[in-house]
Amino acid sequence: MKKGIIIDKDGTLFHYGYVWGKTVSDAVFSGLSRLGLKGDALDRTAHKFEVCFGVDRNGNNYSNGILFRPDLMPLAVAKLVFISLSQGLNPLRVKKVVFDEINGIGNRITKELVNKEFPGIRELFMRLKENGYIIGIVTNDDEHSARFFLDYVKISEYVDFMRCNGKGAKKKPNPEAFNQFIKEFGLKAEDVAVVGDTKSDMDFARRAKAGYKIAVLTGSGDEKLLGRKADAIYPTILDINSDRTLFE
Repeated sequence: MKKGIIIDKDGTLFHYGYVWGKTVSDAVFSGLSRLGLKGDALDRTAHKFEVCFGVDRNGNNYSNGILFRPDLMPLAVAKLVFISLSQGLNPLRVKKVVFDEINGIGNRITKELVNKEFPGIRELFMRLKENGYIIGIVTNDDEHSARFFLDYVKISEYVDFMRCNGKGAKKKPNPEAFNQFIKEFGLKAEDVAVVGDTKSDMDFARRAKAGYKIAVLTGSGDEKLLGRKADAIYPTILDINSDRTLFE
């Protein structure tokens, strides 16, 4: 029997704040500095923005941030508008400047990965292949960033399928990528496991009727919400090594 596993990248293969915390923070600080904020006002406002986005300069993750809960975008935008007005900033100008900075962080992945370690990831992928899994990576990240990371941690050779954010591609939780995966490899939906860190990942698996849903806490970290939606939940992806359903 053929079996597959689809794994998310950011927040799943690594702790989101570990890689992206400083980068997101730098983007927020840069944008607000361009808008004229300085000193304590800059520090306080930047932290409030970090919380809205979902990660701060110290690598802390906030489960209701835009990066983890795009479904809460309207509420987050309302908060950003209120914060901007409280500092005398034009919200439309803030949106353009700060979001432009955030949207450009993918280009800085090389810098952020240098000297960072991801022990055990390659060995996990080797074990999955040895146990007969067809491995897919489905991420809302861009292709350059995704491929760079897979090469950096030396797991590209074990990945059979990759779907990234791109023109015309439907993002998770839309199950389009899952359906392409099972069609390409002749799999049944019930024979595919999905591993992710957000509500969107679990909804993606549910909509696709995946056979097994695994959540990890290195992204949104929302244990209560993920626990309701997943079949199993682990602190990190390396802990799935002990999962008896994956490794019978």
